[in-house]
Amino acid sequence: KSFAVKVLSNINFDLTAGEIHGLVGANGAGKSTFCNIIAGLTIADSGCMTLDGKTYQPRNRTQSIQAGVQMVHQELSLIHHLTVAENLFLNKLPTRCGVIQHRQLLKQAAMLLNRIGRPQIDPDCAVASLGAGQQQLVEIAMALSRQCKILILDEPTSSLNSIETQQLFEWLRELKDQGIGIIFISHRLDELSLITDRISILRDGELVYSGTTDKITTSQILDQIAYKNRQTQTKTSFRSYCKPELALWVKNLKVNDQLQDISFYLQRGERLGVAGLMGSGRTELLNAIYGEVSSKRGSIQVLGDTMDKPFQRPHLAAQNGLGMLPEDRKESGVLLDLNLTQNLTISSLKKKFSRFGITQEAKERRVSDDLLSELGVSYQDQSQYLHTLSGGNQQKIAFGKWLITHTQTLLLDEPTRGIDAAARLSLYTLMERFVSRGKSIIMVSSDLDELMQTCDRIIVLAGGQLTQTFDRATWKSEEIIKACFANSKTEEDPCN
Repeated sequence: KSFAVKVLSNINFDLTAGEIHGLVGANGAGKSTFCNIIAGLTIADSGCMTLDGKTYQPRNRTQSIQAGVQMVHQELSLIHHLTVAENLFLNKLPTRCGVIQHRQLLKQAAMLLNRIGRPQIDPDCAVASLGAGQQQLVEIAMALSRQCKILILDEPTSSLNSIETQQLFEWLRELKDQGIGIIFISHRLDELSLITDRISILRDGELVYSGTTDKITTSQILDQIAYKNRQTQTKTSFRSYCKPELALWVKNLKVNDQLQDISFYLQRGERLGVAGLMGSGRTELLNAIYGEVSSKRGSIQVLGDTMDKPFQRPHLAAQNGLGMLPEDRKESGVLLDLNLTQNLTISSLKKKFSRFGITQEAKERRVSDDLLSELGVSYQDQSQYLHTLSGGNQQKIAFGKWLITHTQTLLLDEPTRGIDAAARLSLYTLMERFVSRGKSIIMVSSDLDELMQTCDRIIVLAGGQLTQTFDRATWKSEEIIKACFANSKTEEDPCN
């Protein structure tokens, strides 16, 4: 399968009935694309599949479900304002004369929840009232409410505690005994020896290993995942603007069960990369720093000013010189139905472009015109709506609005996702220009090569903990990848 580049190359894979087959690999290895093809969400460019000895070519999700292939994504698809029972049987609610039979619905839901060992979940409660772990189990139960020959689980234990994980494993073994084939995707390598019969490893879109679980050790799995045919290439033209002055110091930051005592520092002019696998806590870290989520404890020091506790609201973080570029640009990074000028000035409208409550539109247009030129945005007129621009130009606008403010530290969450190569290079240039002014950047990216190309240092998160820190002068991609699969915590002290 190829998109702009080749994602999967000549994959040969088999799953037997009553088998739990582990699938592992680093970010970008091709796991999701591979499983999406099996689940009918993506169509392969070439190759063939068979199911029960018959040709299997699903053109969409509906066809795969009808064939008995169920997939549970890490990002849940439950409808929070509906009840557990309504979610479980949304596509086949028991009705009579067009009226839902509520009592029968609750009975069916209770039987299904009892089947997965979660009878304590009230089928009549709203999904929003459940914890993340229970929602994960409801999602899996929803998949099994339909005909199931193959069950694909993407990081099913990422939101579960140890007891819930053990219960899930017991349930999966029961499904295995019933002849259901299970593909089990996990970054928690210690789980593989407990639950899987075989393991397949993807690396850079290729299947590099497949064999029984008892024939490979955790260390060997890591070696296969991290192996590189070439030496790590560091961008020779990289220029550091890092100064030995503290820009940000995060100490013992904890967010519920998502982050555990995270401590690190950021220097002025530094570009700090945050690496980690999906579910490691990267986005949660940026959101916690920026006040998008409440934090139980910890402190943040910004340019020498110590806070007794992390920012509780984004506007407080912004007042202290922090800016945020979220992962979902269209959802919370820009306003698509406003024009270019409005998007650029909205974060500084009150302080710089209004007087006595009246917007100074001429000043807005003048400043925006200069900034659009600096950003290299391709546009026809400042008054055109943002949704008329390409994704790359939208991202430049999302970045550029912080250049008007007094922002000293930018938090970037997957800033180059979904934009083309030219726009990516333009954004790198804007980042370099930003730090050259003595300002700083913390950047989350799933693309390790990108972090190694653009950052001074890289910290690695795994399981909500900071596992290791790497300096540009000595880092190696193999060691960074291995750290992504670790679970030990380290702390940084800028005074040491």
